[in-house]
Amino acid sequence: PAMCELYKKAGFDPRKICGVTSLDIVRANKFVHEATGVPLETVDVPVVGGHAGATILPLFSQVPAAQTLSAEQITALDKHVQDAGTDVVNAKDGKGSATLSMAYAGAKFGNAVLCGLAGIETTECAYVIRSTGEQLPYMASKVTFGQQGVKEAHAFGSMNSYEQERLKECFAQLKEEIDAGIAYASTVELCGVKGSHAMPMIPKPSAPPAYKPASASSNAPGNFKVCVCGGAGGIGQPLCMLMAQNPHVSELCVFDLTLAMVPAAGVAADLSHLERKSKVTGYALDKDDKPVDKLQECLTGCHLVLVPAGMPRKPGMTRADLLGVNAGIAKNIVEACAKFCPDAVLGLIVNPVNSVVPAMCELYKKAGLDPRKICGVTSLDIVRANKFVHELTGVPVDKIDVPVIGGHAGATILPLFSQVPAAASLSPEQITALDKHVQDAGTDVVNAKGGKGSATLSMAYAG
Repeated sequence: PAMCELYKKAGFDPRKICGVTSLDIVRANKFVHEATGVPLETVDVPVVGGHAGATILPLFSQVPAAQTLSAEQITALDKHVQDAGTDVVNAKDGKGSATLSMAYAGAKFGNAVLCGLAGIETTECAYVIRSTGEQLPYMASKVTFGQQGVKEAHAFGSMNSYEQERLKECFAQLKEEIDAGIAYASTVELCGVKGSHAMPMIPKPSAPPAYKPASASSNAPGNFKVCVCGGAGGIGQPLCMLMAQNPHVSELCVFDLTLAMVPAAGVAADLSHLERKSKVTGYALDKDDKPVDKLQECLTGCHLVLVPAGMPRKPGMTRADLLGVNAGIAKNIVEACAKFCPDAVLGLIVNPVNSVVPAMCELYKKAGLDPRKICGVTSLDIVRANKFVHELTGVPVDKIDVPVIGGHAGATILPLFSQVPAAASLSPEQITALDKHVQDAGTDVVNAKGGKGSATLSMAYAG
């Protein structure tokens, strides 16, 4: 409300400002799925009101999947949605909030807006300015986004007696918070900014549109158990987020040490709110614990184990120094996998990959296991090579697939641009520069981050 009022005072369209409440819907959908077993793609809970505590009002009565739930279950679900953010903070032991599920929800909102701008009208709940005559000037409800942004904020639709009583509670708190925002806006201005947009006539809300489930894929998704070892780290957290969204993952285990900045259980609690089928569980060990002694439940039945673990290379540290530390970390995890999930594929993202992977494969061979189950994850080299060719040529990225062979460090990274039609127009000088660019891309990211991080996000994407 405060920012919308400032936009109005400055002559801009306040409908351009939206409060992102998608996480409330994401949570409500996931919790209904968990309580009923109904497929997530058929669940769409409208969440109206506001975006804090009692102002969050999920309208479960409008959801066919929730009709089998008792009044007590609905009350508990309502409270669960309201308190979900606090639950994640507590699970992270105060060391973080719902960063991952909020990022997922923000992307969902962003997709709805972008689809609308592209001419595909899309509906998503959001907190926006309302038409005159409604009970409050700002509320969340289903909103249809079109080519100009917000096209229409819809009415709440039918509510049962429980929801009507909750609405009164919601409005009482929400009015105070709206008034506080409007009061703030009355004391400040948007400095030096002036528009010429007359206050638009906001149409009265129509009934909320019917939910249209996404069409099912012709290829049935798998149901696999995946573990991410180092899942609370810089690569591990976004990698876990991507795995939790993967339609082939039905169970995700997040493992890390108790000394991690964020507890593994907190990462798992955060990701458990995503409206995806995966069940997410966290596991943690003390630094002196051995995975082979403690991770039976975590690893048993795993089909894929991803290992973004180990110490990053520090200034003055040789590759031999790094190998001495990280090979031991990798060995402990590989040893546990050999015992509890010997048929799983192990994707190692442990530097130096060029040495760690052969070492672990040799250990598997000595133990009588298949060394082909162990893979060094070099996908980031291909991701970068594809993107760099696209940037130089303008050829669509989905038409480019650069084979990158050799190893995964410096000059051992060899992109075969000669095999890529999109790169045929490039000069020898450009190819040489591209080759160097792929080799040095990791260092470029470290430098761009001022030494405060590495290619955690792109590595998670590639993993």
